Amino acid sequence: MSETILKVDLTKGSIAKETVPPEILKKFMGSKGLAAYYLFNEIPPRVPAFSAENKVAIMCGPLIGTVAPSSVKFCVATKSPLTGGWTDGYASGTWADMLRAAGYYGIIIGGMAEKPTYLYIEDDKVELRDASDIWGANTYETIRLLKERHRSDIEPTVLTIGPAAEKLALITTVIAEYRAAGRGGVASVLGFKKLKAIVVKGHKEVKVANPEKLEEAAKVAREKLIKNPITGVRGRHQQMGTSNIVLGVNAAGALPTRNFQTGVFEYAEDISGESFRDTLWMGGSRRRPCPRCINQCTHLAVIESGKWAGIVDEGPDYENLVMLGSNCGVADKNTIATAEFLTDLYGLDGISAGNTIGFLMECFEKGLITKEDTDGVNLRFGNEDALIEALVRGGTVTGKLGKLVAMGVRRAADVIGQGSQKFAMHVKGLEMPAYEPRAAFGMGLCYARSDRGACHLRPWTFGAECLGLAPREVPYLPYDVQGKGAWVKTLNDVFAAVDCTGVCLFITFGVDAVEDILPMVNAATGFNYTAEEYIKVGERASNLTRAFWFREVSDFGRNYDTLPWRCLQEPLPSGPAKGKTVPLEPMLNDYYKAAGWDANGKPTKAKLQELGLDFVIDKIY
Repeated sequence: MSETILKVDLTKGSIAKETVPPEILKKFMGSKGLAAYYLFNEIPPRVPAFSAENKVAIMCGPLIGTVAPSSVKFCVATKSPLTGGWTDGYASGTWADMLRAAGYYGIIIGGMAEKPTYLYIEDDKVELRDASDIWGANTYETIRLLKERHRSDIEPTVLTIGPAAEKLALITTVIAEYRAAGRGGVASVLGFKKLKAIVVKGHKEVKVANPEKLEEAAKVAREKLIKNPITGVRGRHQQMGTSNIVLGVNAAGALPTRNFQTGVFEYAEDISGESFRDTLWMGGSRRRPCPRCINQCTHLAVIESGKWAGIVDEGPDYENLVMLGSNCGVADKNTIATAEFLTDLYGLDGISAGNTIGFLMECFEKGLITKEDTDGVNLRFGNEDALIEALVRGGTVTGKLGKLVAMGVRRAADVIGQGSQKFAMHVKGLEMPAYEPRAAFGMGLCYARSDRGACHLRPWTFGAECLGLAPREVPYLPYDVQGKGAWVKTLNDVFAAVDCTGVCLFITFGVDAVEDILPMVNAATGFNYTAEEYIKVGERASNLTRAFWFREVSDFGRNYDTLPWRCLQEPLPSGPAKGKTVPLEPMLNDYYKAAGWDANGKPTKAKLQELGLDFVIDKIY
């Protein structure tokens, strides 16, 4: 297997093509693993995130663009301006397919352009072009304009940043063909570098090591997915997307409500997947699936009446629905769909935006900020117009309120003070997503030690703990502590390995990560990984991103692997988990031991050597 990546230096205006060494490709595979390898080695230690020396890696996995089902997820990674450490995110859609069809496995972007620029890729032609005329345009307008400009025999795909990233808001994402990726301000690093967009047109065939074996393995996976009640035809994902779990999460007492003050929302039925399916999604028939996807989890919400009439939102998915809905006390579906539309329009991370606005609403209701601080906006829970206004101001970084939203919850709490840090819901500076950890202790551990800050997919244990959605040999219940750290560590390695392949994590609801995905990887790459070697790819990537934190943050360690004060000290007031706080320390000890890390959470020299990460040792010891 041979793959080519592009090295872009915006300062010099230069573009180089580089073949990934075969031994590196096998060791790190792609996406998360390969991004971690290049960024660890090419970003100088402790440079500011907003620096010409910081770099952004956009990487594919070996299954992207092949016949493998749902093989569409690419990785965007950098040093985060929000957290100061590692961050990576994943987007689906069609953009990565086109990048591989152009002949490229990834792009590494460094330097800083003198003026707004976009990268144009058409097979062997790769050029930097002037983006002055589209600088300031929202994401949808940018995509439309660039498609019109470069449409010929085929329509190009476009990855872009929005106005929020141009103004260096800290909670931005890139938008690629209407799909978002990269929590932690990834897009703003591109905004600092003045790279507005990447346009791709490709005409080549993605070559694999053994096409027959890949088709055979893909057929087995497709048949399993089709028959599964979650991923299959007329399955829960096709009907309601990820939002199908809203009522189940609420029943478990884990639905973030009014800035995580409780885990039960009295209007959960109004914002459930069932409610969206029956109204804005036309019985679940309004879908925009990714290529080769059986899940078809993405829906189109079309608002036909009322004050938001005319809005068409791709979603909302579970995370954004909850963080912009119940976490802000909002129960109107039209408002939530409009709010998510605005996050994509401006290039804001919907999870972080909803979390930060929910926090500001609690500050407002407690009198810690006033209308003078919110530019006259009555920022109370449940105020639909206030939610929309806060997003508009945050997306354009205008006024006092816009600046508070754009800086994220940790910095907003530092500005406001007055004890507000106790209910600023973040880990390592990244805003918590849509599961209340006091109702699912494993999820709390995942948040605490995730390599990008609070993340619901590093790994996603909630389904196994509370919803019965994942098979497991040991029936871990939501409030179990014993053995949970080792369990989370094992799942994390598996999830990270899947991230490296380029397939969507959602297919693991219907197929096994080793039994079904590994044969496709081996057929595509010819690397013939054993199951152990395959999982080691994920473990290797996770240890490398952990080492990145130790290199970049002088006091990094166990003190960063924690949860907000509210989760550790303030018992839940209602619901099945009433009276619970998260007993984090014993689970963290268990995790560190299973991971081969020391008591401060640093990967030991022996562990790094075991994983072939010897080059890391002198950087963090």
